[in-house]
Amino acid sequence: MAETAVAIPRTLEERLPYGETMIVEASWDTFLDLLEEGNYPVQYDEGQILSFMGYGTEDHEVLVGEIIRLLGNLLRSKNYRISGSNLAISLPGPGKQYFNADCAVLKRKSEYIPLRGEMKATTNPVILVEVLSKTTRNFDLGQKFQRYKTIPSLQQVLYIDSQSPSVISYRRKDQEGTWLIEEFTGLEGEVPVLEEGTFSLKALYEPLEL
Repeated sequence: MAETAVAIPRTLEERLPYGETMIVEASWDTFLDLLEEGNYPVQYDEGQILSFMGYGTEDHEVLVGEIIRLLGNLLRSKNYRISGSNLAISLPGPGKQYFNADCAVLKRKSEYIPLRGEMKATTNPVILVEVLSKTTRNFDLGQKFQRYKTIPSLQQVLYIDSQSPSVISYRRKDQEGTWLIEEFTGLEGEVPVLEEGTFSLKALYEPLEL
């Protein structure tokens, strides 16, 4: 991903010439200004505004909808809450960080920190889900996962491939940083969700013509 040090685009029209990936050095206050005034998706990681604008394929969006449905069916009656990609996620530590996942699961009462005005970010997801795309795959599996691991409440991260039936699951084993990595492939696979049950890859990928 190329890094640039230019004026920050405020509109989608100004953002488009920078291509699929834009990384801009900026202060936290400048990022919050962009959240309030801008009209394209942005994240923030310790002094950098991150923007990914790859084409959102139909398969990607269908998978986001399907995983929200499947997790909702499995968890909603057990005092969990399932959210889509607009939920802001804040990470612990002295550095300022702001991320969005394709799906987030919270248990019981959500905990938030204020950002500015009415803007706030949750601090206690138990599951985060990313549907991998060409533009964000390396970032999601690399830098973003390293950040996610610092969230004390987080118990599982799911990565869903948008091109073939494949799910990678990271489940926390202890608070010292040990994670169990499991990969599930093929339509016969069953993916465990915490200790609450499983969902099948067949159910997840059934709407797609793979």
